[in-house]
Amino acid sequence: MLCPVADDDATLLAAWRDGDTRAGSRLFDRHYTRLARFFRNKVGDEHYDLTQQTMLTCLERCDQLRDDQRFAAFLLGVARNVLLHHYRTRARKLDKLDFGVSAVADLAPGGSTILARRHEHKLLLEALRALPLEQQILLELYYWEELRGGDLARFYGLPEGTIRTRLRAARQALEGTLPKVARQLGIEVTNAADNLETWAREVRPLLEV
Repeated sequence: MLCPVADDDATLLAAWRDGDTRAGSRLFDRHYTRLARFFRNKVGDEHYDLTQQTMLTCLERCDQLRDDQRFAAFLLGVARNVLLHHYRTRARKLDKLDFGVSAVADLAPGGSTILARRHEHKLLLEALRALPLEQQILLELYYWEELRGGDLARFYGLPEGTIRTRLRAARQALEGTLPKVARQLGIEVTNAADNLETWAREVRPLLEV
């Protein structure tokens, strides 16, 4: 089957499901960077396998894509489920694994594998990994995918007010974690909370390699 002339996400996804491998390749290439950003600071080099798994899962579940839902948001939702399943299968005590408490720093010790040349970038990456995984996901969706209140509410299927409350709590947790991680890394930094938006914007390209 030839790749369709229209190349919007919905058309490519439908064509891929019908057996058009070229459409699948175009869709994968278009969203690979987004998936890399999602996984890089949470699983390191394993992001290659999880990215492939996410795209294949999207193909299997594309009938669940709602008419009012952007494919990118649907893709990130699948990526989140793939990530949580990844850590559940690695955990020894599944009944005690709580992603509202457990952090990547505990689940996959060893530090971020992302090459950060500036101390403040390294600090932000490690501080995010020290947060409960669900808070890390929420903040990275906010900072790096630029999903805001309404988008995040649709993503999680929760009221926007609930999302805003969780965002405030996650940001406060990050601001409280930054000084602790800075001491662990031997980094001196001032006004970290005031620089979060700038640091996040600068770190974003590092996740796309």
